[in-house]
Amino acid sequence: MDLLDTTAAVMTPERVRFRYRLAGPGRRAVAWLIDALLRLIVVVGVMTVVVLLSIIPGVGAVGQGLFLVVLFISEWVYGVFFETVLGGRTPGKLLLSLRVVREDGSPGRFTDYLLRNLVRAVDYLPGFFAIGLTSMLFDRRLRRVGDLVGGTVVVVEERDSVRDRAEIQPPVSEEERVALPARVDLSREELSVIELFLRRRKRLSDDRAEELAWLFGPALSERTGVTAPTWERVLALAYARAVGKDR
Repeated sequence: MDLLDTTAAVMTPERVRFRYRLAGPGRRAVAWLIDALLRLIVVVGVMTVVVLLSIIPGVGAVGQGLFLVVLFISEWVYGVFFETVLGGRTPGKLLLSLRVVREDGSPGRFTDYLLRNLVRAVDYLPGFFAIGLTSMLFDRRLRRVGDLVGGTVVVVEERDSVRDRAEIQPPVSEEERVALPARVDLSREELSVIELFLRRRKRLSDDRAEELAWLFGPALSERTGVTAPTWERVLALAYARAVGKDR
């Protein structure tokens, strides 16, 4: 399952460095097989309906057209749709705790998912992912051709990290809430960085947490107007106001 899984350090746009566990061919192959099975179930179901419709005069051609549409969707839309809706995961990746992210560790975007899935046809060549597997074996981040084109990597989400919630401790006090700016706008990348920090906070010492927060806090405070005695608290308060957790 963990064949060739490894780790890599990535730097967020805010210059905060985190380590991710990269998914190797073994784990990704299992996720792909799960997705392939789900797609096969849908295609076989539609095929059964088409066969039943074929006995009705004038309806058979419509059924065949429906089958071709479903076949196209299962092959070319399935991955893009689920990775966009589930934040870089398909049902198979979700079961195997895998996620597609950008090379800098930030969340993927629709265009990233679209490119990596469209280029999957190249990874298949000359037969059963030969090019894709070769690319993964020779790339230090275990990327297939689709990942290289899309600028993505596939990471393993540690189960403890997945279960952890982005908690603000201690909760925002009334005094802090009143002192906060009326509105704090954070980009998706900024929200992702702060959420990751809050999830991992319990496993960090106070000094280490403040050291990490200092890399991002001063710029965030200057831009948003959020102030606090520590940079860690600046991140927490800015996040709380941005997502509505300050009440």
